[in-house]
Amino acid sequence: MDCFSRTIFMFLDATIGNAGLPLELREQAAYISASFASHNNSYRLMAQVSALFNGSNVLHSSHRVGGINGDVLLPVRRHGPILQAIVNDHRVAPTAADFEGRPIELVSILDPAIQTTLEGAKVFKLHQALVVMEKTANEDLARYTRQYGYHHIFRAGLNQYYMTKAVAEKVNFLRQDPRGDAFRVQSQKICYEAMERHPNLNDAEKGIVLQITNCVPEDAHRFWNWLARNRASYRAMKACISLLDRLQCKWPLNAA
Repeated sequence: MDCFSRTIFMFLDATIGNAGLPLELREQAAYISASFASHNNSYRLMAQVSALFNGSNVLHSSHRVGGINGDVLLPVRRHGPILQAIVNDHRVAPTAADFEGRPIELVSILDPAIQTTLEGAKVFKLHQALVVMEKTANEDLARYTRQYGYHHIFRAGLNQYYMTKAVAEKVNFLRQDPRGDAFRVQSQKICYEAMERHPNLNDAEKGIVLQITNCVPEDAHRFWNWLARNRASYRAMKACISLLDRLQCKWPLNAA
């Protein structure tokens, strides 16, 4: 552990032991300290502490509270076999954390190679974005769970969506260009937004985007391929939600 991390832990220990501070703040400080063993990432540690003392919540609730069977009237239970078929079609392999409904931690699926492309402050900014989006991801998962019941594909899909969104905002896949960093940032943003609106972007559509951005095609395709590869669970989630909405309209609960 580096010297800076040790200093942060001393600060967390002081916060945890200060009876004059709000209990919620002390519990979250304890969570940050305890969770370091699972990720061992000094930049995430700094990002969590920064978020905590800027008034943000970093300790999120578990999402699966009804056990494996749950309420049989919930949409995910009524249409479970169909949802599983969609998950299988997308070749998604949920993790133990997805089945258990643990709070989403975006760093858990972040490729370590992504971080090695950055230096210093840029790594910290990436982890800041991950911590901020983690909060939104858990709020979205709680909302889906209230609406449909808990399903592991919701957690897996949101985990992928917000991790890739954070990376796309903070890591540039395009090579250095004489037109400057602003050009690279804008070009990647256009490439991202194109696939965000049309997940199954075809070659002709990609060609139009390349004409608009005038970036190196190889770089754009590398970015698109990375995005598509890391959003299989998200696409499966979107398909499941779309189906649930259609089925709810066709067979509402009071007609079951």
